[in-house]
Amino acid sequence: MRILYTTGDKLWLAGNGKVCELPCMRLQQYRDTLQSIHDSKLWKTTGTGAKFTGAAQDPEMEEISAQFCGIAAHGTEFLYTLQLDASGGMYRRELTEDAVYDGHIVSGNDVRLGAVAAHGDDVAACIRYPDGRSHIGLYHLPQSRCTEITEGDSAENAPSWAPDGRKLYFSTSGIARRGSDYVFGPAAAAVYSLQSRSMELLLEEERYDYLCPKVNAAGDLFVIRQPYVQAGDAQVSIGQVLLDVLLFPVRMIMAVGGFLNLFSILFGGQSLRSDGPQRDSQKSKQRSAKTMFFEGNLIKAQKNLRENFRSGEMYLGILPRNRVLLCRRADGSEEVLARAVLDYCLTEEGIVYSNGAHVLLRRPDGSEERLANAELASKIVAFPD
Repeated sequence: MRILYTTGDKLWLAGNGKVCELPCMRLQQYRDTLQSIHDSKLWKTTGTGAKFTGAAQDPEMEEISAQFCGIAAHGTEFLYTLQLDASGGMYRRELTEDAVYDGHIVSGNDVRLGAVAAHGDDVAACIRYPDGRSHIGLYHLPQSRCTEITEGDSAENAPSWAPDGRKLYFSTSGIARRGSDYVFGPAAAAVYSLQSRSMELLLEEERYDYLCPKVNAAGDLFVIRQPYVQAGDAQVSIGQVLLDVLLFPVRMIMAVGGFLNLFSILFGGQSLRSDGPQRDSQKSKQRSAKTMFFEGNLIKAQKNLRENFRSGEMYLGILPRNRVLLCRRADGSEEVLARAVLDYCLTEEGIVYSNGAHVLLRRPDGSEERLANAELASKIVAFPD
């Protein structure tokens, strides 16, 4: 079995005890094109003349915003959706390290695609809109025309096919709006029948999100369940409030010191602490907000790591333990199969899932095996050998 997954703007293939990065021709072509355009204009913004006229700029090219949004197995190849700055699209590629061609399905500045799933030449994809809405659309390859099967002021995501291809499973959330702002309601697990063209909610609860629903041949339903927290909400105990009050002066001093140290690193290239990092390059002084946000999340990841360590987990993940992989069997019984789950897929050998630090195989007998070390691995797809 080989496992394909993404980490941000990179594709990885794990199998036979090794992990390798799969180059993406579309992404490389895009970068090469932008680099060529950038290099052709360098003479206008560098040198003595540019300094004299005030047109001098940093010669380094701006960071490209690239992200893999979905992957689906399609025979001996795979489909992927990719967002490149403002342009999105869906492409196909052979599952080999030396593939030199990525086939085009659909792309454009008005195309924003998310998660994708395939059953033969029938492909379901998440169609995203700038106003927060997202719906499930159907493609029939090799055509690039899409038919949306969901509608309304809602957000549908993570489509997956029933083994017989007659139904589509996905998550759906309502959207509450106030002016230009909006929030998503709790995500429910839903199913759409292609025969009757009707949708049914399978799992719905105000306290939880039910994400990434999938069904196996036995009719068992798998979902990722996590507590629903509306943006801006905070669930804090009375004890935590009292502790925060007592520690407020200390935390204020630490926050001011930390801010001054961070300011010194970013704009002066030097840490105020003797043991702190010294960043002298111009590039490090202009770190993006995206990088800072990711690093900010690492503090929370460390907290989750400690909690998972205290619980006795063999393979420590960086996701909270209350984000669980739940199985509702055909007889109505439920079982939590794994905790701290970021993403997963169903295979003949068991369940392959990511906990944000590792890609793991959970066998039917409950034993686990680490397949790869991978930070924030998602869009997991399995291929038989």
